[in-house]
This record gives sequence, structure tokens and C-alpha cells, in this order.
Amino acid sequence: MRCGSGELVVCHDERLDRLCGIPVAVRDLPLAELRRLPVLERRFPGVGATIPTLEEAIAAAGPAMRWNVELKADRHDEAEALARAAAREFARLPLAGRLLVSSFHPLALLTLRTAAPAIPTAYLWEGKGAMQDAWHRIWGRVTATAALHPEHVSVDEAAVRRWHRAGLLVNAWTVDDPEELLRLRAAGVDGVITNRPDVALRTYGR
Repeated sequence: MRCGSGELVVCHDERLDRLCGIPVAVRDLPLAELRRLPVLERRFPGVGATIPTLEEAIAAAGPAMRWNVELKADRHDEAEALARAAAREFARLPLAGRLLVSSFHPLALLTLRTAAPAIPTAYLWEGKGAMQDAWHRIWGRVTATAALHPEHVSVDEAAVRRWHRAGLLVNAWTVDDPEELLRLRAAGVDGVITNRPDVALRTYGR
């Protein structure tokens, strides 16, 4: 996600209401102002966290960390610019062999594939239903070179087999419930995206 001054920052939400308690979009603030905002201070007083740039987050995690970077673009007019900025940033960061780029926005992934064709991509989607599934199958074939990231409710054993036959990994989101974690493992997924890695590790016996 880009802030108002153009830098790529690591932030899940488009807006800062939940994270910092202010009704402003991340894109509307320059990096200097974002750095002054305390993150999660209401829930964890004194934590001292701030919103990092992508470069800072990668440096802090160390050279062994593998990265799934989601390009968050809700509007068509920003998806292409975000993907091109990300391609330039990825080219100068030490991420070779440890980067997967995902997005809900097909244009962001298509632009990245043009700007940086060697970077593996994954298509994200949510929801379940005949029309939605058909639509997302099309976009998955067009945009994903390495993986699919379906919402967990769209995942069953038959779907995983089909996606694997297409040569794609399957990483389901967002899964915090132990029973659902076990169901997905039985279905054959390659990974899960979770808010509770501690629960996932206990559930999988690691």
C-alpha cells in the first residue's frame, strides 16, 4: 500500500480507523505523518509500534523470511500505479527467491506480470457461489503464475485437486478455527493465512 508521499508501507487496512483511531485513508497521509501515529495504542498501551515501510519490514524480519506481499488497491485508477511502484521496489530489495505477490485486484497482478514477469503471483478472492466461482476461475487463470488464495469457504478437496492440476499452490484465508484448519489440511491445501499462527501451529502439531 502506498502512502501520500508515494512510499510503499505495510498496512493491512485501507483506512486508519481500526489501527490508529483516526478516520483517514493511508494513501492520504505522507510518510512523515504516518510515522507519528501510534499503532494499536488503545488496545496495547505503550507498545510503541508504528507503520513501517516495506523496506523496513523486510530488514526487520531478516534474510530467512519468505514474503507474501499483498497489493491493496480498491480502485482501478490506482491498481496499475501501485503495481509499477511495487515492481520498482521489489527490484532493489533483497527478496530474490522469497517473494510471492498477491492481490484481489486483477489489474494490479496483470500490471506486475508485465513490469516484473519473474515475480510469482497469486490471485486472491472471497465468497462462494456458482457465478462468483466461475468469475474467479477466469481471473485466476489469467493473473496467477504460482498460487491461488481463495477464501476458506471456497475450498474443498475437489477444488484443491483441480487447482493443483493447473500447477498452482493453494493458500486459504483467513483461518483461525482449529476444526477449519484441520478440514483444510485434509482437503490438501498448501498453506493457510491466519490471524492466530499460535493456534495453527498447535493444531498442526508443530
